[in-house]
Order: sequence, then C-alpha cells, then structure tokens
Amino acid sequence: MKKIKSMMIIALTVSFVSQIYINLLINNFRVSVAVIFFSIFLIFFNRLNIITTSIFTSGLVFLFRFLIYSFINGNLYDSFIMNYPVVFFYLSYGILFRVFNIRKQKNIYRIFLCFWISDFVSNIWELLFRINFELGSDIYSITKILAGVALFRSILTLIAINIIKKYNILLEKEEHEERYRKLIFLISSLKSEVYFMNKNMDNIEEVMTKSFRLYEILNDSNIQDNTKELSLSITKDIHEIKKDYVRVIKGIEEFTNIKSKYKKMSLNYIFNILEDSTKKFINSSGKNIDIVFKNNVDIQVKDHYMLISILRNLINNSIEAMDNLDCKGIIVVTHFNTSTAHVFTVYDNGKGIKDRDKEYIFNAGFSTKFDINTGDINRGIGLTIVKEMVENHFGGKIKVNSKYKDGTTFEILIPKDKLRGDGGEFLYS
Repeated sequence: MKKIKSMMIIALTVSFVSQIYINLLINNFRVSVAVIFFSIFLIFFNRLNIITTSIFTSGLVFLFRFLIYSFINGNLYDSFIMNYPVVFFYLSYGILFRVFNIRKQKNIYRIFLCFWISDFVSNIWELLFRINFELGSDIYSITKILAGVALFRSILTLIAINIIKKYNILLEKEEHEERYRKLIFLISSLKSEVYFMNKNMDNIEEVMTKSFRLYEILNDSNIQDNTKELSLSITKDIHEIKKDYVRVIKGIEEFTNIKSKYKKMSLNYIFNILEDSTKKFINSSGKNIDIVFKNNVDIQVKDHYMLISILRNLINNSIEAMDNLDCKGIIVVTHFNTSTAHVFTVYDNGKGIKDRDKEYIFNAGFSTKFDINTGDINRGIGLTIVKEMVENHFGGKIKVNSKYKDGTTFEILIPKDKLRGDGGEFLYS
C-alpha cells in the first residue's frame, strides 16, 4: 500500500505539472517541465520499480489529459487520438531510465548524458505516433529542436537533483549534530553519576570493614550465636551490594567509553552546545530567561565531559533559582584565564541563597527545592557532585557569592595543567 501511495503521488504530481506546457512543432505535442519532476521522483523514490511506476504514471497522465480534453471539446474519439501518444513518452523514458541504470550512476557527466538521451529518444517516439511515423523532409530541423528541448530539461533536472541532495546532506548533518550533542550530555551526566558512585564505593568498603570487625569482636565474646550470624549476614549483604555497585559502574563506564579520535573538545564548542541546549529547554518550559556565554580565549579541554557536567549542573541550579521571579531572568556564563588557572563563573539574578544555608549547600542531601504539591524534595547532590569534581578531579576550587533575593555567582578555578589538553585532534565549533 505504501508503494502504491507513492506511485499515486508521483503520477498525480506529474499529471498536474504537465498542464503547464507549450505546444511545439505540431498541435498537442506538449513540452513541459513534468519530466523533470518525473526524473526527480524516480531518483529519490528508489524503492519503487521504475517500469511499474512509469506504466502507472503514463496511464494517469493520459487519463488526466483525456478527461480534460473530453470535457472541453465533448469528443471522446478526438480526445483519445490527441492524447494517447503521451503514454509512449513516459513508457520510453522509464525503460531508458532503467536500461541506463541512472540511479546507480556516479559520474555527473554520464548522468547528464543518460538524462539527455532518455528525454530526446522519448520525445522522438511520442512525435512519431502523433504524425503516424511520417516526419517528412524537415527531420533535421525537428531533431535539432527536440535535442535542444532535451538538453534544457536535462540541465534543469541535474541542477534540481543536486540541490535536493545537498539539502538532504545538510539536514542529515544537522540531525547528526543534534544526536551527538544529546549523546555528549548523556555521557556527561552518566560520568558525573559514576564519579559519585565511585565515591560511595569507598564508604561501602569502610562500612563493610567495620561490619566484619564487629563480627570478629562478637565471635571472640560470649554473645549468642544468632547475633554473630546476624552480624556476618549483614557483612555478606554489604559485600553483595558492593559487587552490584561494581557491575553497574563497569557497565556505565563501558557505555561511556566511546571510541573516538576526539579525546578533547574546544571550549567554544562546549559553550556552544550548552547555550543551544539550555535555550531550547528554556523555550520549551516557557521561562522568561536570557542566557549569555562569554569566552575570552578558546582552549582544548581534555576532560570535557566532566566540565560539561559541572557547568550544566550550575546552569540548571540557576534556572531553578528563578522560579516565581518577578523580573526577567539572566544567566551569564564566563571564562577567562589567569597566569595559573582557568576561571569559570556562572551568575544568575535569581532568588539567591539565605545566609543560614550557605555553609550547607555543598553537603550531600541538602536541598531547598521542596514541592508543596507533591511532597517531593530534590535529592540534593548536584552541587555536591560539582564540588567533588572541581576539587578532587580537577584539583581546583569553587566559591559562591550570593545575596538573598539579589542573585548568585559561582566561581570555579581550575589549574591550567588540569584542564588543557594540548596536541592531537580535538572537536571544535
């Protein structure tokens, strides 16, 4: 059914376009741009059978012209005689198109030649039926005219096909770029989660050690056997949890360890994808917020996923700080460098942080984001992850300067040798 619908679309389009024409050489020998559309359809609807599509199209074009001529003149016989030769044009064109295998041709000059021959021969074939195979002494003039018509339409066909192909390539490139950006964000999110899980692994190991130590103490004492067994069971359960954690972490790391020649990414490109995705999110959520990125110098960033995760967490934090804001929200993300460090700042004019909360904002589990309608509270590990990655992974520092109801600025300082990834191939904007 899908193929039949496609052939119907082709036939109807060609039939309608064929009504825009000029008469040439003899009455009812029409020259139109319909064959250009027909050629384009045969190229891009490459799953359709060429011969079947040509038969379907030729029949519908004939029927279309036959009905129109009959309605205007009221003579069915004359209408048939005037219009049946068009069937031979489209049948001939389709057969030659298939014989030359134009869909598979790669050389542009060969493609052009095949279009020209198909058009020229098909025109001759139709004209022969219209004049009962009697060309007369003027065959040379007729041939020149039909060759010129075929040349003109073949040039237009080739131009149109190349424009469509380039447009499709552009669309595919944009779609690929969008998918790649989403993948970058997914990986950056997963890497930040893995970083937090690895940190928890140390805590699990410590708890397991304490639990086993407790079992040893109980085993050396006169405590009841069931208490000793319970202690040992808890130790085993903690060990199983640890093994599950290890499997999950390994699975995520294998997924995020994408084989790519781009081990680094330019800071301009990082800012570009952050700006694009944030603006799309702001627009889709209907928030009245402007976001601006400023970068004084472009650099190659080696741990770009980590940096993206840090900045994204801070930007999301700024967006959430603007809920129920009376004025227009503004977020400014900047980068500049000093003699020893790269400095990133994320400023927002949101509701700010209360003085009593400032010392707790980087603590795991602390959150001021409580939904009074659902009772849900944010898990409160975004800023914790940011601080851990900045200080432990990059060896940097993070500072916060905030005034309640007047906005917040987060400042991150990362040593130059911890951020830059000089040399080799990198992805840039």
